[in-house]
Amino acid sequence: MSKFLIRLDDIHPRMNHDNFDRLINLLSKYTIQGILGVIPDNQDPKLMIQNHDLNFWDQMKLLEDRGYWIAQHGYQHIYDSNDGGVLNLNKQSEFAGHSYDVQKRKLAEGKTILESKGLNPKVFMAPSHSYDHTTIKVIKQLGYAITDGFGLFPKKKDGVLYIPQLFASPKHIGVGLYTICLHTDQMKENDFNRLENHIKKDKLNYISPNQIETYQIKENKFLWIFIDSFFGTLFKYITRIKRNVIK
Repeated sequence: MSKFLIRLDDIHPRMNHDNFDRLINLLSKYTIQGILGVIPDNQDPKLMIQNHDLNFWDQMKLLEDRGYWIAQHGYQHIYDSNDGGVLNLNKQSEFAGHSYDVQKRKLAEGKTILESKGLNPKVFMAPSHSYDHTTIKVIKQLGYAITDGFGLFPKKKDGVLYIPQLFASPKHIGVGLYTICLHTDQMKENDFNRLENHIKKDKLNYISPNQIETYQIKENKFLWIFIDSFFGTLFKYITRIKRNVIK
């Protein structure tokens, strides 16, 4: 049976607070927690939707205490590279293509900001799903997992836990853990209704971040590793075809 994990992208003090609060209230109604992709120092003008929320960081801490995981969603969300990274889904990046020193500075400064607000980030969430092998090297040093990539199950590779992210809405394939990627700034009435209807029907299959490792593929499960790799490769090429970025 498919399991579902919620992740929210582009969370920062000037986001669409009305949509964010509505979604958090919806998830609270069904006792669901997810991963919050918090931008430490947002400088992306496209994401500045509403006025600065003076209670933003207190709210993030409260949600973390309730079981949400905090993900470091980049640093300033500024795209200064055209490198698609290892996933090659978007030709824009804040990290991929930059040197080790540049990436380490951005990631370290971003983590310092989050920790100064009393948060304990556990995961790295790359803007535009774009990161490269240098990024992975740095986040391994920071002790982060990665919420991204293709596959059916969470798995560790070279000491880094990867939590696959395939869809922007619930889809049943019959097996696997699927991270549902939501951008609350852009959600419309139909999006809220569709999500709640699915949760009503499938509440028991929504998991919290603290349950992720329960579904992790163990290194000695060779058959499941093969199945995960096969479907991961299939999803990767289907996604690249749809986005016309075959490489």
